Amino acid sequence: MYAEENFLVRVRAIYLFTFNAIAFVFAGITFSVFVYEGELTYRPSFILLITASGISIALILSGRFRWAVWITLASVLLGISLGIFFGDLEGNHVLSLPILVIVFLLFTNIRTTIFVSLYSFFLMYIFLYRMYGSGGLKTSFVVDSVLGFLFFTLMSVLTVNLLNLYIKEKDELIKEIHHRVRNNLQVLCGLADLHKNDWSDSKKVLIKFQNRILAMSEVHNYLYKSDNYHKIEFSEVIERIVADMKNKNDDFKVNVLNYSERIELPIEIAIPCAMIFNELLNNSFMHAFKETKDPNIEILFSKTGENCNLTIKDNGTGIPLPIDMKKQKTTGFTLVHILSKQIRANVEFFNDNGLVAVLKF
Repeated sequence: MYAEENFLVRVRAIYLFTFNAIAFVFAGITFSVFVYEGELTYRPSFILLITASGISIALILSGRFRWAVWITLASVLLGISLGIFFGDLEGNHVLSLPILVIVFLLFTNIRTTIFVSLYSFFLMYIFLYRMYGSGGLKTSFVVDSVLGFLFFTLMSVLTVNLLNLYIKEKDELIKEIHHRVRNNLQVLCGLADLHKNDWSDSKKVLIKFQNRILAMSEVHNYLYKSDNYHKIEFSEVIERIVADMKNKNDDFKVNVLNYSERIELPIEIAIPCAMIFNELLNNSFMHAFKETKDPNIEILFSKTGENCNLTIKDNGTGIPLPIDMKKQKTTGFTLVHILSKQIRANVEFFNDNGLVAVLKF
């Protein structure tokens, strides 16, 4: 009957039903014991609790959860108040006040619970005043009762507030995931648009397309395994992209030396950066070593102040300079140009016994 309600309402309905069922059974047993022993001062509170629990159970089963909540809360509040004002002083009614706080904390919100906590302090004062009037009040009992209730209430409210913050963070994360999926789909559309004019071998085009998608997936794969969904350790992404690249080009051996520092990048920077790195690394694998006997690639990812540098250096044949990426006909350089603009980065190329590409952002 609560299938169309949100998760929190469904869980609270189960908890409320369980609470009322237990309260109904135990209050009934306790009430019977008190009647049997002739302690009539407890009758009004227990009659109220038994009646309210039965009504709440009926309301929950009929789908009226919110009505059941308020009847339960009102009955607990009124029942404990009656016990404090008119109950037997031999029982420690102060122990019932944390129950009042927990029930309101579970089924309402923190603001309402704070007001109920203040009212509970008032009830505690009334009970202690009654004990003082009867001559049975001890200082140690007052201190233990006040401090115990104060710390219990404070820790309960702080704990629930922390859980609410976690829930809020998860909700924001879900929205962020949808936003990222949308952005990634746009990137895929852009990649398809870049490849549609490529009239080369279709198998090679699909392999390039696959490699670019895998570069994006490595970032998300790292996020999936990480506790931090906003930043990633980019050096590990570099290692995964290098491993994938070597596996796909196992027909010739390239010695890759990775000197990357352990630096965290925001996800919105990490995905474009991973794709740029994939393009530059792929360029070295595919074009640099046609005349090189001992191919080597050096990778350095470092940070100075607020600026990051990603350097890919090979000992291949190099390329004619300067490079105007805006006029390049290859999809790789075009993609590097587009993505570097997206993260406001600069890409520099120069020859030093091979090609050196530096991404600065």
